[in-house]
Amino acid sequence: MSKQDVVNLFKAASQNSDLLQKFNVRSLEELLFHAKNIGYNFSREELADVIGGMEATLILQKMGEKIDGRSSLWPKMWAKYHFHYIIEDVFLKFSEQELKQFV
Repeated sequence: MSKQDVVNLFKAASQNSDLLQKFNVRSLEELLFHAKNIGYNFSREELADVIGGMEATLILQKMGEKIDGRSSLWPKMWAKYHFHYIIEDVFLKFSEQELKQFV
């Protein structure tokens, strides 16, 4: 299992709208299952670690805010699928070099 596979899936979804749509409507268990079926093998813990790390880094370092209920990141997820929010509002805010810190 691999945090690198999490980043690889996010990269693929950010470059392929069909893949993004496919995972938008999946529950966590379905996401894990279908990701594994197409070659991305990671656990729920690895997924949470990568996402949590990206969100924390984005809020603290890039946005210069505290992690609390008033962070300007949180309203960006409203009315979106969670997967879409992660790709559009979190993942795409990092360069290839910056993404290496999360794997």
